[in-house]
Amino acid sequence: MKNRSLGFQIWAMFLLVIATLSIVILVVMRSSIGNFIDEQVYATLENSEVFFSEDASVIEMLQDNPIEFDRRKQESRSVNVLLLSKNGKLYYGGAPQQLVNQMYRDAIDQEKEMQKYTTRLDKEDVYYSILKMEIKGETYYRVSYVWDAYRQELITQLFSKIGWVVAIVSILTLFIAFWLARRLTHPLIEIERAVGKIAAQKWDTPLPLDRGDEIGRLARSVDAMRMDLEKQDKAQKSLLQNISHDLKTPIMVIRSYAQSISDGIYPDGDLTGSVSVIEEEAERLEKKVAALLYVTKLDYFELDRSTWDHVDLDRMVHLLQKRFVGTKALTWKITGEAGIVLGEGEQLRVALENVLDNAIRYAESNIEIRLSGTRQTATVEILNDGPPLEASSPLFHQFSRGKEGKFGLGLYIVKRIVERHEGEVTIENLIAGNEQNKVCVKFNFPRHFQEESSGKK
Repeated sequence: MKNRSLGFQIWAMFLLVIATLSIVILVVMRSSIGNFIDEQVYATLENSEVFFSEDASVIEMLQDNPIEFDRRKQESRSVNVLLLSKNGKLYYGGAPQQLVNQMYRDAIDQEKEMQKYTTRLDKEDVYYSILKMEIKGETYYRVSYVWDAYRQELITQLFSKIGWVVAIVSILTLFIAFWLARRLTHPLIEIERAVGKIAAQKWDTPLPLDRGDEIGRLARSVDAMRMDLEKQDKAQKSLLQNISHDLKTPIMVIRSYAQSISDGIYPDGDLTGSVSVIEEEAERLEKKVAALLYVTKLDYFELDRSTWDHVDLDRMVHLLQKRFVGTKALTWKITGEAGIVLGEGEQLRVALENVLDNAIRYAESNIEIRLSGTRQTATVEILNDGPPLEASSPLFHQFSRGKEGKFGLGLYIVKRIVERHEGEVTIENLIAGNEQNKVCVKFNFPRHFQEESSGKK
């Protein structure tokens, strides 16, 4: 069924509902009509008894209710009466001998004074009642009977009419089902075509967004996906352009220097100087490739908190300061304490290391690190006295370029790591009193201790 068209599935469901209701109606109706007709037939037999009695009930009915009297009189004309003796002699009336024999057998076996019976003779139903009477010491049986002349015909006609109604309704539901299917599938077909165009990277694809139902919500979800894919596509193209440009330079330098050395020419004057240039460019290339791989790891690998551990930010900052202190003649100052947070130590180290690397690159004379914290958060501020930032510079963007126009991913990696730890990172110029021309990168990390304790409970 799921491989058929939506219109066929809807029609099949309609037909299933109609067929189920029809069967239930027919079963209930057949039983109800049959019982109703049986009751009416026996009521007719009982009413006819009045006109064969010798008491005053007929006179009383004629005087009290002439309309009811006339109705019962008309009904009694369809009732036949037999009078049988105890030995089976037929005194009054006539009927087929097979029927008379059946009635006599029932009369002989009857224990009550009056009893109702039904029998079938040549595919016709016969309803009759037998009244046991005592006349002058002799037992007689008065049998009132009526042939079921219209019961089967009525039911057959009724079922035929219902069948025609079901057939007509089924045909009508066919048109309704295909109209409903078209109404439902038209926007779905539009979404399908739009998804195909999106798969072909045609980002200006319109979608049916003017609906408030589930189809509209689906269209809005697809549109949100389209916009996200468009951003990723643009970012990917920009990434490829930037990577190709920034990686091309060190590769060209390495190739040209290697070719010159193989030809016996030393561009830097001697072999040692020329080889050192090749090593520097290779190191630059290695750093860029490592950064790209790290971005891929952050973007495509799920966050696994099972690997988190207690990280001492104060100890980590002091270790990084010792590592960088000899790279450039700067004055270092570390104050305060940030304490311990829950997180992935290697990622937090990379985030602080990238910021410190930038601070050393641009600092003129000093770097200051301020550590502080509260019960809920730990704060790390890294300041340097380098040139102020440009207000419009998107430094945390994935494809931002530095002042020299070089492609870099350092601060983007910082932002992604902090976001994975549900923290915040900002960068701003500090202009207040003696802190003019200072650039400050500020980290705020949640400690996550409360989450850990509630999880253990």
